[in-house]
Amino acid sequence: MHSNFYGRKTTVTILGLAIMLATLFARPIYAQAAQTTLKIAIIPHRSTMGNDRAYGMLINALERETGISFQWTGGRTYSDVIEKIGTNQAAIGYVGAFGYIEAREKYGVRLIARTYGKNKQESYYSMIIARQDSGLNSLQDLKGKSFVFNDPKSTSGFLFPMVGLQKAGVRIADFSEVRHVTRHANSLLAVYNNHVDAGAISSTAQVKVDIDLNKIKVLWKSGPIFRGPWIASKDLPEEQYQRIQSALLRISNDQDAPRIFSELGTKGFTKGTDGDYDNIREIRRLKQELSPPE
Repeated sequence: MHSNFYGRKTTVTILGLAIMLATLFARPIYAQAAQTTLKIAIIPHRSTMGNDRAYGMLINALERETGISFQWTGGRTYSDVIEKIGTNQAAIGYVGAFGYIEAREKYGVRLIARTYGKNKQESYYSMIIARQDSGLNSLQDLKGKSFVFNDPKSTSGFLFPMVGLQKAGVRIADFSEVRHVTRHANSLLAVYNNHVDAGAISSTAQVKVDIDLNKIKVLWKSGPIFRGPWIASKDLPEEQYQRIQSALLRISNDQDAPRIFSELGTKGFTKGTDGDYDNIREIRRLKQELSPPE
């Protein structure tokens, strides 16, 4: 009687242990890691609340895939976000291409992945625009007119259009007024609503506003630019870096990806290399050569 009882009890205990182990090993490999919280910063191409809402599903998916918790840290400008990641106030984040090369040189940040847009389009364009009824037909026509740029660290909203203007013989001093805004959509709206005569935008801005684009003309367009990357502080541990990179690539190929990225211009991630942004370095060098001496 006692022998059978203890035999059954041992069997049940072993069976329970086997079930527990099977359950543990069935979970994602990172779920067992001690909870870590990393700060994440995103360039202000939306309001802070807008970024929080738009990136919410992606961050939730990233937390599930990595076992890491992410906490937002605000950034009022592109430079602010770059500094936060570079000085370990944030561990990872999304920046523009121009911001990446400056952060790479100044802080030694690492490229995690490049973003792509709809239909896996990996590049976009910088454009200088005006209204169709403005009477402006070339960059030279902009002398004496008002102009809007994006953030001074913006690739398509400042760096590329500045070089385009300089090559056409147009300098900042030639404008009657110069404004800066934090979002490309705001540049587009400023031109559309006749607040300025012309402006610099990213080609991606056109899908972020509900206006009659037939009333807008393109005066200048750059060559293709790889979309902005997600980057990591140079001090992010290698294991966490690899975990985050792998997770972003997996999420991009997940069957639920259309829902996860539904509120974003970014539709997924691809591995990139530092050399993918060499054209940005070349444009920056050309800008320095074309700029008049102080």
